[in-house]
Amino acid sequence: MEAKKYLGEKERKKDVNEQYHQMMEEYPESMGRVLMLYIDSEVNGHPLQAFVDSGAQSTIMSSACAERCELLHLVDQRFEGLAVGVGTGKILGRIHLAPLKIGGHFFPCTITVMDSKEGLGDKNMDFLFGLDMLKRHRCNIDLGANALIFSLPGGKRLEAPFLHEKDLDENKGGTKNFDAEKSNQELERRIKEAEEKEQK
Repeated sequence: MEAKKYLGEKERKKDVNEQYHQMMEEYPESMGRVLMLYIDSEVNGHPLQAFVDSGAQSTIMSSACAERCELLHLVDQRFEGLAVGVGTGKILGRIHLAPLKIGGHFFPCTITVMDSKEGLGDKNMDFLFGLDMLKRHRCNIDLGANALIFSLPGGKRLEAPFLHEKDLDENKGGTKNFDAEKSNQELERRIKEAEEKEQK
């Protein structure tokens, strides 16, 4: 039984290795980091990187971000409540018509404002462009064109390009303002700690 188990595990590891080598040869991009989808936008004249999330039912903004965008006074508290999903968070209310500008065009935007203390799950998500607004503006997430496509009146369309790694801060998975020296020092520190731990 033990020999059978050993040979079975050996065969399993062989299959895993074969798949790994095939993947590295044919689909090496799958080993890279997958960036989330962000677009440049302006809310009430304030530049923001909007996180495009078709899995979110509503368009959401943190209360801290709403304050920075000078919109907090427009929150309708009749819509306060509790958001339940992957986590829970306090909904402070809703801004019914926020001026959202993308690619030189204005789009009426309804925003649910969440309490920053309880967050949007990820504290770095200040502004999340959700399914409600994607549907309202008949958007298409086009990964081939690497852009969010808006349908405009008269059959026209607006392409809002998804931001590249160099455009995003580290806390959003990007490399903007990346300090290579600091990162190398941190890596060396961790290696040293691991080596000291092994010696003990």
